Amino acid sequence: MRTIMKRKFMACFLVTVFALSVLLSGCGSGAGNNQNQAQQQGSDNKKKEYVVGWSMAYFDHPVYQLLMNAARELAEKQGIKLIFADGKNDPAVQASQIDNFIAQKVDAIILTPTVADPLIPAVKKVNQAKIPLVIVDRRMFTHGQDIKWDALVSWDMVKSGTLGGEQVVEALNGKGNLVVVEGTPGAGSTIDRGNAFYEVINKHPDIKVIHKVSGDFKRDKGMQVTENILQRFPKGQIDAIYYMNDEMALGGIQAIKAAGRQGEFKIISVDGEKEAMDALRRGEIDYEVIFHPDDEAVAVNVVASILRGENPYTPENLTYKGRTMEIASFEGMPWVRPTCYKVDKSNANQPEFQGW
Repeated sequence: MRTIMKRKFMACFLVTVFALSVLLSGCGSGAGNNQNQAQQQGSDNKKKEYVVGWSMAYFDHPVYQLLMNAARELAEKQGIKLIFADGKNDPAVQASQIDNFIAQKVDAIILTPTVADPLIPAVKKVNQAKIPLVIVDRRMFTHGQDIKWDALVSWDMVKSGTLGGEQVVEALNGKGNLVVVEGTPGAGSTIDRGNAFYEVINKHPDIKVIHKVSGDFKRDKGMQVTENILQRFPKGQIDAIYYMNDEMALGGIQAIKAAGRQGEFKIISVDGEKEAMDALRRGEIDYEVIFHPDDEAVAVNVVASILRGENPYTPENLTYKGRTMEIASFEGMPWVRPTCYKVDKSNANQPEFQGW
């Protein structure tokens, strides 16, 4: 009897041990599979080609053409498919483009707003769709509304306006009649650059702003408004013209040459286009503020890191052609900020100031 009981006990024991070993083996295999799956998912996440839609303010400007070319170069390195859309300088067109990007379920959206405030509802839609958003080149303001973006990548328009104002003061030796050709009304670059510029000028009461007009950041419009300025103000009434970008200044120079009024007053501009820098070296422009618009292409690196769950703000991510961008904050959100520089005839021949 004892022998039979002993045999039954041993049989039950062996069955239990076998079952337990199978169970543990299965659990161990499952944990290993889960770990392998997690590793594979992370690897796939890095290998995945992300689709990013970029609504550009407009295509027909040298700044944006250079920026788009640089962005394509970085996108290829990052394994990102970039879809550019021409905003045609119309916020309604850009709002429609953003709707299309959301419908296409792109992985992220980059926005270079033509005019910021009318695009606030579009930004709300992006937020509601939980799609990462990066603003490039022209700043937006929340105006206290519940909107956000993951990063702003924009050179310091405020600094460019401050430097331009200082150059005007230097050109006029603190006294004279000034005409200002502004950019697109309501554009972030016009607001930021303009406010900083006038803040400097207003500290010098002997500098009189006798006329302000929009040239819409376009060369043909710059030429047209300059023709009107020259007709309105005869020789001796203008001491300097400040153009808020090179395209308008280059158009203005055409009008000034056609009217035979070269050398009559100082010309101050901003951007650093190669054509404008050559004009400065010829004496047709007196002062420039130069920046490198392709620096803003690091927005692609920022987006790629956001999508992969990595730190977007490493020095490697924020460096382009040896130039590393600063990190600041705007509206409580990260601001990747390229810088700008003063140029005149004293330093115009330096290699870094040849223009783009």
